[in-house]
Amino acid sequence: MPIPPFPPMPPIPPMPGGGSSAGSGDGTAGAHLEESIEFWMLAYPRRWRELRGEELRALVVDLAGPDARRLGAHAVFDLVRGGWATRIREHPPLHTWLAYRILDRRIHVAYRSWALDDIDGFLYPLRIIWPAFLPFVAVTEYPASPDGVPAFVYACWVFALVSSLFLWPERRRSRARLKHVAPRPGEPVVGHSRVAGDVPHHRVTERSTLTWAVLLLWISGTGSVVSALFAPKVILFIPVPGMDASWEIVVAPVGGHRAVAVAILVTALGVGGLAALMARRRLRRFLPDRPNQPFRVLRPLSAPAKVKVLAVAAIVVALTGLEVIGWIVLGLSVVTGAVTLLLLPGALVALVVTRRATLPDLAGSDVWWIATRGRLPNVDWPVRALRPPPRLAREGAGVQSRDPAVPPYPTVP
Repeated sequence: MPIPPFPPMPPIPPMPGGGSSAGSGDGTAGAHLEESIEFWMLAYPRRWRELRGEELRALVVDLAGPDARRLGAHAVFDLVRGGWATRIREHPPLHTWLAYRILDRRIHVAYRSWALDDIDGFLYPLRIIWPAFLPFVAVTEYPASPDGVPAFVYACWVFALVSSLFLWPERRRSRARLKHVAPRPGEPVVGHSRVAGDVPHHRVTERSTLTWAVLLLWISGTGSVVSALFAPKVILFIPVPGMDASWEIVVAPVGGHRAVAVAILVTALGVGGLAALMARRRLRRFLPDRPNQPFRVLRPLSAPAKVKVLAVAAIVVALTGLEVIGWIVLGLSVVTGAVTLLLLPGALVALVVTRRATLPDLAGSDVWWIATRGRLPNVDWPVRALRPPPRLAREGAGVQSRDPAVPPYPTVP
């Protein structure tokens, strides 16, 4: 028999000095008490706190008394015990959890609240990626070299896992929510459910997009130039004497190969300048004729996205430093630098053109589409995502399938 997603709230015994604290007591003491309750309520699942947190908070404040500043040890123990008991009751059994975590099987309806908390959690990318690292760790744990696995390899593992927390794309979370959380036709809708529906297409404004893109490209381009000028080592492919079509990879001083790296970057910058002139002409031609976007919502770059940009910039700076001090050889920064210097002039030109045009409803995707393809962007249709059920939906009513004869979206005028 499936367990209910939100079990009854565990009782909290009264504490000394009981009595209602509403409208009485010192305001500072009440604020400290609220902060203490909020902190210890983190033991409960997130969705549980959203639905019943106010009720539990009011009860604890009422039992604490008008002069209480913090919770007592007994009340803290009861809150933590009740929170972890709720988490254990809501957690799926082992076979269901393994099928969900490893095989990505759709989770049972009784555990959807737990799955939604899991998908929205900060550590969700790490929980998804770690099974893929197990074979790699198992292979490299017993190397042929008697010296064992170098510390640099372990550092790469840790770096890759930590980077996944910041570079994990949000669309993967959205697909996971639609698969595991949204009720399907015929399944019941309960109070905490989210249903799949059409929501506006969110786009990032051109000013925010181009500003952060130019920042990242500038840092990456500068790092690649610094590496090309000061890196002491380079990888060379040398033919093996007496063996046809055989090459040997060696690490050697840069020497005259530094000029080759600098020439690659200068050529990339020149080609990027020519592409920027073409992008400028396309933007001036097509920007005034963009179609209306009735199903779009514009917003600045989100805080998590800015963190990702800064994380990538930190990776570039670290790569530059490792190449300059000789811990890794010159090569990767030249490749990334060539791509960066191809894009940087176009991004700068697009930023200048769009700011002079003062177009408030312009998205960064529109600029990229026009600059790279030379034609007007398409109309953004609504996207499928989770949203609260309609108010008219009755508790326990089944999700209705859509009539295929009815068009899913309104006609664009």
